[in-house]
Amino acid sequence: MAMNRSALLYQVEVKLALVRGVFAPNAGWRVTVDIDGSEMGKGRQQPRGKAARARRAFRKLKGLGVTIGPDDRFGRVDVVADHDRHGLYVVEVEGESRKQKEQGLYSCLGQLLLIMRAWNPQISYGMGVPSSREWWRQIRKIPPAVTARLNLHLYSVGRDGVTVHRPGEQVVLWERSRR
Repeated sequence: MAMNRSALLYQVEVKLALVRGVFAPNAGWRVTVDIDGSEMGKGRQQPRGKAARARRAFRKLKGLGVTIGPDDRFGRVDVVADHDRHGLYVVEVEGESRKQKEQGLYSCLGQLLLIMRAWNPQISYGMGVPSSREWWRQIRKIPPAVTARLNLHLYSVGRDGVTVHRPGEQVVLWERSRR
């Protein structure tokens, strides 16, 4: 089944939906989101309409009270969210692109491993990806024992919400999640 391209989320849109659905500033989260030029649709060979959608998502992030730019502690991490009761979350995000999904998974995991500097119960790590059959197939490759050991949350992000896979949980098959 072919997906409607407008239903697929670009990286900035995944960040916006993740902030809205999990790390809402109006619920006490202090959030920093880093956005680079290519995510904003700048550069060669960008899909038509990406820049306009990215600008719209950028404005909405600003409107939520998100700080845009590198985080003071972690640098150029996609999303850093801190809450007095829930702790600190450091999240890397992938969005729809021409890159193969498997390469996106490896890229995201590599970025996460390079920023994993501290190990304590108050710091959680995360990976956010668009909610699609192809992306679920990729995140299912990460063994639950690995997500538990790394305190790694997996976020499947769609326009209508976020599915959170907690550390140690098996990611269910896409078909079973839609029932």
